[in-house]
Amino acid sequence: MRHVSEYLLIRYLERGGNIMKRGDWLIIMIGLLIAGSIYGIRWVTMDHSEYRPGELAAKILVDGKLYRDVSLTKDTQYIHIRTSFGHNTLKVYNYGIQMVQSDAPKTIALDMGFKSKPYQQIICIPNRVYVEVYNPHRSSSENEIDGVIHPG
Repeated sequence: MRHVSEYLLIRYLERGGNIMKRGDWLIIMIGLLIAGSIYGIRWVTMDHSEYRPGELAAKILVDGKLYRDVSLTKDTQYIHIRTSFGHNTLKVYNYGIQMVQSDAPKTIALDMGFKSKPYQQIICIPNRVYVEVYNPHRSSSENEIDGVIHPG
């Protein structure tokens, strides 16, 4: 009984030292082209406007309704969100925002980390909390949320 490595070596030698055929390379190139196109489209459609620290704000929504708008400052402040869905705590510091406490069953929202750039988001689905960093100095149509999905 031959080992897998022996089989691969024999196959390699039978192909004249080339494991991959022309079709294999074609599939790889098409995959890279698709991935590059998706990345390029996302990069082109992103907002590349300049902003200074302290100009940004965060929009906090609970169950699709505006809970609070907060400026992202260097000073530390805590925002406690207590609703019928649960309890979350957000920490604003160093010109950004981070979720530091949540009573949701999974800690996914806590793992999203520190957000300090426009369009970055923190989402806690069980507690229905949505936080998005935005630039309030841009026109309002560019900062509006596209949609909110409500369960049944």
